[in-house]
Amino acid sequence: MSLRTRLRPLDVLSNDDLRAWEELAKSSAASVPFLHPGFVLAAARWLTPGAPPIVLSIERGDTLIGLTCLQRRAANLFVPMPHWRAYRNQHAFQSGVLHLPGEAADVAGAIASRMRGGTLRDRAIVWHNVAGDGELWSALRDQAGMAWTQTALSQRPVLRRHPDDVPAAARVRTATAKDLRRRLRRLQERGDVSLRILQGVDADAAAAMRHLTLEDAGWKGERGSSMLASEGERAFFLELVPRLTRSGGMVFVETLCGDQVVASSSNLYLGNGLSGFKTGWDPGFAASSPGKLNEWHLLQALDRQWPDLALFDSQAHATSYMAELLPDRQPMVSGILHTGRLHRIAMAGVRALRPLAYRLGHDD
Repeated sequence: MSLRTRLRPLDVLSNDDLRAWEELAKSSAASVPFLHPGFVLAAARWLTPGAPPIVLSIERGDTLIGLTCLQRRAANLFVPMPHWRAYRNQHAFQSGVLHLPGEAADVAGAIASRMRGGTLRDRAIVWHNVAGDGELWSALRDQAGMAWTQTALSQRPVLRRHPDDVPAAARVRTATAKDLRRRLRRLQERGDVSLRILQGVDADAAAAMRHLTLEDAGWKGERGSSMLASEGERAFFLELVPRLTRSGGMVFVETLCGDQVVASSSNLYLGNGLSGFKTGWDPGFAASSPGKLNEWHLLQALDRQWPDLALFDSQAHATSYMAELLPDRQPMVSGILHTGRLHRIAMAGVRALRPLAYRLGHDD
């Protein structure tokens, strides 16, 4: 059966379309939580109201087998012609394509075919932080006529399921675990320490407000960069939580000292992956590093809580404290996928202007 690709504004999708999208997100072979419809709908309303996403879907008959979200971009010094950009906002730490297991090659072929045969804009897509070792990404770059201009490469701290089922917590470096045990003892001097994982109906509005309050309590609040400090970001998060809670996609992890929550992390559960999102902790307990302890406690609970989990993705930079906790690395690439002779010439022509393009913000 032949494939069909469709580009549609987000606001024209029906309830049936959204349900099919959510089912795809839950079963996708690629865990890209920022492409969950609940995340995209909340972000489009509160974070990018002036730049709404366009939904690119790939269907076989009545079955949705692939999907990503794009934004229209004008020509600039980075890509000197009209083009698409993978949907981006300040809280989308990754882009990519959702696809059903076993459908990577067909989804990649459908996207490449549309790029080759479409308008001038269709022939270039800017991607940010794509999992460079992903099955679909490899298939897409291998399509005939595709060219890739890479602009960034990083190594993200992750934890993959060990082939010999070695427990997640056992893979933390000995020196790091020793330091965390010392900090735990310091926290235990102030009260009994426990862990609470909230998913499904337990990931409620009260948990969301505790999380926002703790994220605002530290340096982010002092700098005005917390979600609570921005009316739009606060509204985004409070809409996101119930949208993901219904499918079990929102997970709060809390460390308590006595009855007091001293650290909280929000995490996004999608497919066979769990992704970190935001963290917060009580600065009154800073000597014990409750944020680090909270992530360590989560690693200790991973195998029991989600026995089929294949990946815990920190969604953090390679220099973050998560790099001390997580033993594996995932290559993340950014750049422009393009096709056609005109685009090859144009991309080569602006290469020397790239430093200026970065200074002017043309890489966004």
